Amino acid sequence: MKRDYFKAILVFLIISSLTFFIGIKINSSFGVLKSGDTFSDKGENNIYSLTNYHWDSKTNIYYFDLVRKNENQQLVLIYGKLPSEVLINDTVLKESSFFSRLLLSSDWFVDNKIRVVFNTSINPYNTPIYVTTTSSAETALSTFNMVFAFSLGITFLMSIYGLSLYRRKQTEKYLLWFAIYTGALTLWSALPLFVGTGINFLRHYVFAWCVILDIVICFKMFDIKLPGGFNILLSIRGVISVLVLWSIMESIFPKLHSEIYVYSLFLFSIGVLIYACANRRKGSWLLISGHALSLGLRMVIPLSSLSSSSVSYPLRALQFSKFFNIPFAFCCMLLINHIFAEKFTEAEILTKELEQINHNLDKKVMEGKQALQEQMTRRHSLMMNIFHDLRTPLFVMQGCTQKITEQPELLGAELPIIRERLDFTKHLVEDLFLMAKLEDKQVILETDRVPITDLIKNVISACSIEGESKNIYIGTELKCDCITWGDEYRLKQAFQNLLLNAIYYTKPNGKVYVSLKKERNTAIISFTDTGIGISPQDIDKIFDRYYRISSKEKHQSTGLGLSIAQEIIQQHQGSISVDSQLGFGTTFIVDLPIIT
Repeated sequence: MKRDYFKAILVFLIISSLTFFIGIKINSSFGVLKSGDTFSDKGENNIYSLTNYHWDSKTNIYYFDLVRKNENQQLVLIYGKLPSEVLINDTVLKESSFFSRLLLSSDWFVDNKIRVVFNTSINPYNTPIYVTTTSSAETALSTFNMVFAFSLGITFLMSIYGLSLYRRKQTEKYLLWFAIYTGALTLWSALPLFVGTGINFLRHYVFAWCVILDIVICFKMFDIKLPGGFNILLSIRGVISVLVLWSIMESIFPKLHSEIYVYSLFLFSIGVLIYACANRRKGSWLLISGHALSLGLRMVIPLSSLSSSSVSYPLRALQFSKFFNIPFAFCCMLLINHIFAEKFTEAEILTKELEQINHNLDKKVMEGKQALQEQMTRRHSLMMNIFHDLRTPLFVMQGCTQKITEQPELLGAELPIIRERLDFTKHLVEDLFLMAKLEDKQVILETDRVPITDLIKNVISACSIEGESKNIYIGTELKCDCITWGDEYRLKQAFQNLLLNAIYYTKPNGKVYVSLKKERNTAIISFTDTGIGISPQDIDKIFDRYYRISSKEKHQSTGLGLSIAQEIIQQHQGSISVDSQLGFGTTFIVDLPIIT
């Protein structure tokens, strides 16, 4: 963090110093005239600063002797705000907020020399008085007016810009403060136009207001808070209170009008910007650069005054037009543009994402609608099959009971049929109930270590009667001893369903093989039969509830065995797949994770 602070301070000092030295270099590149020097023809397009005033000990005033080369030269004095009364040939220069000019009449010159008298005992070395030719004066004043109009117009437009954005986006409070800050700059620039009016008194306070608002905008642009209760100073009421208090203090202590006191307030805004840079606030480097540019240019004039150097006309023109405020205000506007550009970019990205989400949602809705339609179709088919399978044994049992009623002696022959149909109905109901619980995740697995080899042997033993009834050979190839983690009863139920399915669809005198092998951490159990096989168009449907492969062979299958087996295997983190060739047989392959 200390390194970040050092870096921010270093960048500020480098930019402000470079700007200051460039300003000093520009200032020193313009000519000066010392008292008694002759205005040369070669410098007719130059604007000279007056320097090296002489002191008259008899009258206790300063004066400057201006000498022209010949009487054909038309010289003009350009002057700004004067700190004391200035006389030329007993003509008092009129007070001016901006620049004014005075044509030096040839009648005023005595031996091509004229004296400019300063009615003051204080050396007027920094008085903004310049001498040039008439054509150069016209160009200089026109240029100043354009710079002043530009500075006034750009701050006014910035204020309107900030207000218009704030009106549309009132959650962004920094926009309001930017509008207030640039509005204050506009007022400061425009006040000299109202000299002699009732609002002219504000000119004594508005510079300090602009500096205080400069501090506030630095806080607001980065949403930096003051510690504790001091943050109230950054509210509307707090800022107004500070402005009023400073104005009162300036009225009581006139020395606060001094530039050195007002400039010292810039230390606060510099500190805020350094803090923002050190904490990597977005746009902080842009604002600290703009502030360094503005302050570097601004400091050229007071520091030149302290060194008793003359201030050139271009720098005075920039000062009087309040142009020094523009770099920082412009950087604030650039940061606002950058923030809004990012928000627009984010909005565009969110819009595209929303469009994509809506597209995906529409797609999901269509898929869901289609899946729901398919589910409804399957449910309808399932219900029809259930009704059929329940109705058939009921009709059979109803017929048997009618026969027994009419012919009681048939009880012995019909009773096994009734018992067989009741067993089928019971088995169907149990499978339906189990399937429903498996799908709703209501079957609680009682997990433990399950030896797969022993489990397969038990399943084969339980299904041997079904195999013997069709004279089907059940072979095994158990190449390993694997242990899985699961519910032994449910796994036995799944394996039994797979083995019975193989027996049901294998012709009499056929063969069924059960194999077990291990690959890495997975046990692979295969149930292979030499039955009728499954056609390619049926291969994807065999795990659907109540789906039966057409067969001439009648058996006790409810059509739910494979669905139940699949649900049980999946709940044990395993998988089940099928490979079949029509007319040659089918292989069901179960993959189960093992622990040893």
